[in-house]
Amino acid sequence: MSDAAPEPGGDVGEREREFWDEHVPPLERLLARYARGPEPNTRAMLDAVEPLQGMRVLDFACGAGLTANFLAQRGAQVTAIDISPASVARAGELAARTGNVIELIAGELRAGTFAPGSFDAVVGRYALHHVELTVIAPILCELLVPGGRGAFLETMALNPLLNLARARMAGRAGVASYGSEDERPLGRGDLRVLRETFGSVELSVGELRFLRIFDRNVLRYRSPRLAGALGRIDDGLARLGLGVLSYHQIVKVAKRR
Repeated sequence: MSDAAPEPGGDVGEREREFWDEHVPPLERLLARYARGPEPNTRAMLDAVEPLQGMRVLDFACGAGLTANFLAQRGAQVTAIDISPASVARAGELAARTGNVIELIAGELRAGTFAPGSFDAVVGRYALHHVELTVIAPILCELLVPGGRGAFLETMALNPLLNLARARMAGRAGVASYGSEDERPLGRGDLRVLRETFGSVELSVGELRFLRIFDRNVLRYRSPRLAGALGRIDDGLARLGLGVLSYHQIVKVAKRR
């Protein structure tokens, strides 16, 4: 799979906006997920930018606001931005029901949207693989204070088997395909952009998702027993230090002081 990112432009932004406006989760489902707490990879992403109490945090591409609410629950002063007005509206409904205070903005993140050094940390859950990193990474870096941290839960293109399956199987013969047409997992070229922008990049996993992705996309979680077995194999791979195999990983960056 190519590491090349999609070209920036109005057509891509409009397609993304329309897609996510049409895929807003129901409020009751979001409330149930909030009550359960963050799943392992989201929790690892949040932990990567602790301490959060009193910190100014940007939730980039916040979607329906679940991550923003988890951040506020941990004591952060949260600003959340997303290209989808319908998603931001749902995020406002969720915050109203949870009692969390969140500043919500519907629109694209551009140079000048926020003043330099506006935030102590920035997070994004499945955000970076939807954007042109050569454009967005410098903006994210500028809005952080010196030494500010970023953590992003992302889909990754570092496992050749998953790359092949995505290219040849997704959306065919009953294999599920998720996400918008313009997104693509982050590759080594994307990590290079982040490293050149911030100075360093570190990858980690809260829960390794390799065979779990097979269970999700192919088996559709039809067999709890097999799902458990596949999960245990993934957990074993994680203990062996093979997090690079995971389709979902946490990408951690820090701005130079």
